This record gives sequence, C-alpha cells and structure tokens, in this order.
Amino acid sequence: MIRTGNGHIVELVESDRLGSAWIVRVYRKKMFRKRLVSSDWFLDRSQAEQFAEQAAATFRAGGDSRDLMSRAPGWTLRRPSR
Repeated sequence: MIRTGNGHIVELVESDRLGSAWIVRVYRKKMFRKRLVSSDWFLDRSQAEQFAEQAAATFRAGGDSRDLMSRAPGWTLRRPSR
C-alpha cells in the first residue's frame, strides 16, 4: 500500500483466487472512508509495480483522480519520451 499524502491510496494486490493476476487499486480517502477510483489488472508483477509507482508519483506531483480516469486506454499514465 502506497500513501501519496494528498488523500490517495495506491494498493497492489495478488489474489490467490484469481490465479497469477496482480491488481492495482487506487482509492480516494475522505474522512473515515475510502472510495475506489480505479482498478487495473496485470499478469506481470513488475508491470503492476511500475504502474502503482507511476500512479503514486502522479498524485504526489499534484495530480488528482481525474488525471487517472482521463488517461488513454492502457496502463501508461505519461506519454513516452520521443
């Protein structure tokens, strides 16, 4: 679990019931409850960890849930450098 300091929590989970799938869930914490913002699934642990770190870095840099929800399909949050 990664706390970003601005009300978001990024959680990385491997579920035994789902085989080898890795799940990255992003929550928005308000007061005493948390709301699920995004749930992304990966077959590879390294990709899931990279996505979780990238999402946490986006929130730490001042991004919000809209930045995560408005991304293009796929798991890359930032455009690749050219």
